Amino acid sequence: MNLHPANARRVFPCVDEPSEATTISFTFNNVQYDHMVMNSMLEEGSQTQFRALQGPPHLWGMVAHNLNNIYYPTQNVLLHGRREISNQEAQASIAINHYYHALNEWTNKPYLEIILNQDGRMNVIALPDSDRDWYALSTVCIWEPYVFMELTHSVKQRHVGLVKLAEAMARQWFGYVIHPENWRHQWVISGLGTYAAYEVFKDFQNGALDIDNTLLDVNTLFVTEVIQESLLRDAYVNSEPLEAAEDIFEKEVIRDNINGLIKYKSPAVLRMLRLILGGPDDDFIMKAARALLNSRSLQTVNSLNFYDAINSEWLFGGNDLIENIQGYLDPLVQTTGYPTIHVGLRQGGVLVTQERFSFSPVDHINYLVPITYTSSINPNFDSDNIYPVMMMEATTTLNMVLDDEDWVLFNIQGQGYYRVNYDADLWERIIEALVDPDRREVIHPLNRATLVDDALNLARASKLDYEIALRVVLAMEHETEYAVWKAFARNMNFLRKRLVALVEEDDDLDQDIYLRMIRRTIGTFENEIGFTPDNVIEPAMTTLVRGLVMDHACRANYDPCIAAAVDWFYDPNDNTVVNPDIPKDIRPAVYCTMVREGDGDVISVLYDRLEIEPSLYERLVILESLACSQDENFIRTLLEETVALNGPYTAEEGMRIFKAIAESSYRNARLALNFIILRTNEIRERYGGPEKLEEAVYALAENMANANLATDFFNWIESRNNNLEDSEAAAEKAALQVKENLNWDSAHIDYVYEWINENDAPTLFVSAFLLTLSLIIAVFNH
Repeated sequence: MNLHPANARRVFPCVDEPSEATTISFTFNNVQYDHMVMNSMLEEGSQTQFRALQGPPHLWGMVAHNLNNIYYPTQNVLLHGRREISNQEAQASIAINHYYHALNEWTNKPYLEIILNQDGRMNVIALPDSDRDWYALSTVCIWEPYVFMELTHSVKQRHVGLVKLAEAMARQWFGYVIHPENWRHQWVISGLGTYAAYEVFKDFQNGALDIDNTLLDVNTLFVTEVIQESLLRDAYVNSEPLEAAEDIFEKEVIRDNINGLIKYKSPAVLRMLRLILGGPDDDFIMKAARALLNSRSLQTVNSLNFYDAINSEWLFGGNDLIENIQGYLDPLVQTTGYPTIHVGLRQGGVLVTQERFSFSPVDHINYLVPITYTSSINPNFDSDNIYPVMMMEATTTLNMVLDDEDWVLFNIQGQGYYRVNYDADLWERIIEALVDPDRREVIHPLNRATLVDDALNLARASKLDYEIALRVVLAMEHETEYAVWKAFARNMNFLRKRLVALVEEDDDLDQDIYLRMIRRTIGTFENEIGFTPDNVIEPAMTTLVRGLVMDHACRANYDPCIAAAVDWFYDPNDNTVVNPDIPKDIRPAVYCTMVREGDGDVISVLYDRLEIEPSLYERLVILESLACSQDENFIRTLLEETVALNGPYTAEEGMRIFKAIAESSYRNARLALNFIILRTNEIRERYGGPEKLEEAVYALAENMANANLATDFFNWIESRNNNLEDSEAAAEKAALQVKENLNWDSAHIDYVYEWINENDAPTLFVSAFLLTLSLIIAVFNH
C-alpha cells in the first residue's frame, strides 16, 4: 500500500482532493509485524479495530513495523528505530522534547487536544529506507539519518536533522489540523509549517553563539538555505507560481506542486511579510496561524482564509506600510519570479527603480518592495534595522549625501525576497570596500553573502556584466564566514561545471581554469580556518564552513586541499584501514578526494569501513563518496547495484548514489544519463515511485553542462519509448531548464573563461610540483 497523499487513490477511491472533514474507521487483520501504530485509538478490547477519526481520508496514517521503542523524549512521545541503534538518540530526544512543547505553545493548540479519538501518543518513527514528507497525525515518519546521531556527529547532520525534525513535527498541526481546500492552496500549509519549524528551531538554539560553541546561527541558515535557495529556483524558466490558476487534481501535478518551489518560497515570503507587518514583538504570522488552527480546525483552508486571518490580527496592532494583505501578496503568490531593485546615484541622493527578475525574459510586474538600507556614513546592520522603513512601487528617490568613496547597501541581512542591483559607480565603491579587509568587516556577513549571491545571479540573467560579478567573487580572498561561502559555493558550482565541460572537450584550453578562481579566493580561509581543525572545541558555524569549503576546493583540484585529504585518510597506526578520527564534517571531502585521486585500495578500505559503520548518515557519506570515482566500469556497476533485486542499498541510498554520480563530474553525469535511459522503469520501482524518478531527472538536468549532454537528454525526453509514463510532464519541465542553461552557455561561457584567463594573478602557494609529488607518494605508497 502506498499511502502517500498523491497516491491515495490506490487505497481509498476518489480521495486525492482534500475535502471538508469526514469520519472514517478501519479494521486490519493478519498484519505480520510486531507493532502497529495508527492515527486513532483502538476500540476497547480490540487489537485490530480502530475508532472513527475525523479528517479527510488522505491524511489517515498507519505504520506497521518491527522497530524498537528506543526512547521516550517526553510524556506521550515515543521514538522508534532499528534494533541495531545504540547511543544515537540523545540529540534527537532533546530536540523532540523541546519542539513538542514549543509547538504546543507556538500554535496555542495542545497536541493532545487536536481531535477526539486520536492516538494519545506522538510516534516519531525513524525509517531506515525512505525520505518523504509525512502529514498523518500521531505518526511522524522521518528518514533515520535526520534523527539518530552519534555522540560525536557532524555539524551538517545536526543542522539538517534538527530542521527536518522540526518540520516533520510541525506538520502534525500544519497539514493535519488544517489542510488545503484544494492542492493549489498547499502553499499556505507548507509555508506555515516551515515557518513554525524554523521558529521553534531558533528557540532551541537560542543563546549567545560566542558563549555556547555548539549553537547554530538559525538566522544565517534561514537566509542561506531558504531565502537564497528560493531566489535561485524561482528564477528558472520552469518555476511555477505558489498558487496555481486553477484547481489541481492530477497526481503528477500534485507531486510537482508539493515537492517544488513552495517548500522554499512560501516560508521566505512569510518571513518578509512578518517584517513588514510589525516589529520584533509582533509576529502576525504566528497570530494568523493560531487563528486558523482554532477557527478552521479540521476544515479546509485557502489563500483568502489565510489573508483574512492575518487581517483580523493585523488591523488592530500593525503598522501602515501596506493597505491590503492580498494586494501585496498576489504578485508574489500568483506569478513566478520576484523584484530586482536597481539603485543609481543621483545628485543629492539615490534613485531606486524595479524590474521583475528571471533568467529568461518575462513580462513586467510592479511589486510592493519592502525597503531597508544603510550606508558607510553611519552603517547599521543590526537586527533592529531589518524592518522596512517604506514600501516601494515603481520608482523612489532617497535623499542622502554620499562622498566619493561612500557606499549604500539595500536589503539588510538579506531578509527581503528580492535582489539588488547597483549602477557601475556604486558597484565600484562596494568592491573597493570588500577588497579592504578592515572596511569589509563593517558589512554584515549576510549582506556580504547577499552581494555575492545577487551579483552572480544578476550576471547569469544578463543584468550585470560578469566582470563586476567576478570582481565581487575575488574579494572572497578575505572571507571566512559560512553565509558568504555558502553563496559562493552554490553559485560558483554552476560556473565550475560548465567550465569543466568546456575544457574537457578542448585540450587547447587551460584545464585548471576554474582552479585559478579557487587559488585567488581561498587565502584567508586557508590561513585562519584551514583544512585541519585545531584540537579545541570550535564554533559550530566554523566547523560547518570548513566542510563546505574543503568539499568545494577539493572538487576543484586545489592541491593543498587534496594533500590535506591524503594526510587524513589512512589510520596512522594501520595504513590498511580508514582513519576513524577524521573529523566528521570533512569526511565527505576526504573520502571523495581519495576515491577520485587514489586507486582501488581506497575503494576497498571504504567498503570495509562501510561494513562496520554504525550510523546510517555516515554510511551515506561513504556511498556518496564512491560516486566520485573516475573509473567508468566501477560507476556503471555501482549504478546497477542501486536497482538490483535484493541489492545492497536501500531505496533512498540508491537515490542518493545516483544524484551524487550525476553531480560528481562531467563524465559521470553522462554515465548517469545513459543509465536512466536504459533503466527508467527499474529506477521508478526501486528508488520509490514516480516522485523519486522525477527527483533523479531534475538532478540530471542540473548537470547537463554542455550541448552534447543536453542533446542526449532532449533526445531521451522526446523519444516515444522513454518509459517516463506519468513523469513525462516533469521531464519536459526539466528539459526547459536545460535549454535555459544552454542559452546562458551560448551567451556567457566564452566571456567567463577569457575573463578568468586574463585576470589571473600570481599567488603565494606551495609549489604545485611538490604537492603533486607528495600526493603521489601518499596515495600509492601508503
